[in-house]
Amino acid sequence: MPSSSSSTSPKATTSPNALFLPFDPNSPLLVAKGVLTTGTIGAITGASIGVIQSKNPFALSINMTINLSIAGLTFFSIREYLVSPLLLSIELTPSHSRRLSQLHNGEGELSEVQRGKLPSLSEVRWDRVSDSAIAGGLTGGVLSAAFRGRATFIKAGITSSLIASILQLSINQARVIRLKTLAKQQSNSTITSPPSPQNTLEGSFIDQNQSQSQITQSFEQPLKNPIPNTDINVESQKHETNITFPERMMNSLTKFLPVRKLTNEEYIQTLEKKRMEVDKRLREIDEEEKRMYDWAQSQSGTRS
Repeated sequence: MPSSSSSTSPKATTSPNALFLPFDPNSPLLVAKGVLTTGTIGAITGASIGVIQSKNPFALSINMTINLSIAGLTFFSIREYLVSPLLLSIELTPSHSRRLSQLHNGEGELSEVQRGKLPSLSEVRWDRVSDSAIAGGLTGGVLSAAFRGRATFIKAGITSSLIASILQLSINQARVIRLKTLAKQQSNSTITSPPSPQNTLEGSFIDQNQSQSQITQSFEQPLKNPIPNTDINVESQKHETNITFPERMMNSLTKFLPVRKLTNEEYIQTLEKKRMEVDKRLREIDEEEKRMYDWAQSQSGTRS
C-alpha cells in the first residue's frame, strides 16, 4: 500500500499543472495599471475636447473616462487572462517560450540577466504584439456588437486589432530606443574610464624628470656666455639712441593711429605739390583781379 501511494503522488502533483493554463502572477497589477492609464487618457482627452468645442469639459471628461476605463478593463482582462495564457501554452513565438520558461523557473531560479541570456532587440520589438492584436480585436468586436449591433463585430474587431498592434509596437519601439541609449552610455563610460594606477605613476615620474631638467636649465643659462652682437645690432642700437622725442612720439602713434613716418624724399614731394597748388591759386586770383579791373573800367567809361 505505501508503494502504491508513493507511485500515484507524482501524478497527482503534475496532472493539475497540465490542466491549468500558465497565468502571469503580475496580471492583476498589469490590468490595474492599464485601466488607470486608459482612464487618465480619457479624462485628459475629454477635457481638451470640451475646451476646444466650448462645451462642458467636466461632463465630457467623466464620460470619456468611464468609456475608456471600460474598454481598458475589457482589453487587459482578455489579454492577460485569456489570450496570453493560450499563446503561452502553445509557445507561439520565442518571446512566449521565454516568458513560459520564466514562469516555470519561479523566483528561486536565476534570472535571464544573471544567466546572460538577454532577449534580442527583435524579441523586444515584437513582444506581446500578437497578444494585443487578438485581445484588441475581441474587445473592439464585443463592445461594438454590444452597443451597435452584431453586424459591426468584424469591422470593429479588425480596426481595434490594428490600433492595438500599432500601440503595442510603439511601446516596444520606445523600449528598444531606451535599451540602445543605455548601451551607448555604458560603452562611452567604459571608453572614458580613468587611467590605471601604473600609468599615473609613470606620468608622475615623467613630469618630475621634466621639471628637474627645466630647473637645471634655468640655473645653467645665466652661467653661459652671451652671444656676441653683430654689426647690424650695433647700428640699430646706435640709431635707437639717436632718435629724437618727436620721432618717438610718431613711432608710438603709428601703433594706434593710421599714420606713418615720411621719408625725406616723400616730405619734399609733398611740399612741392603744395607749392604748385598755391601758385595755381595765386594765378587764378590775379586773373580774377584783372577781370574785375577791366569790368570797373568799362563801367566808368559808359557813365562818362
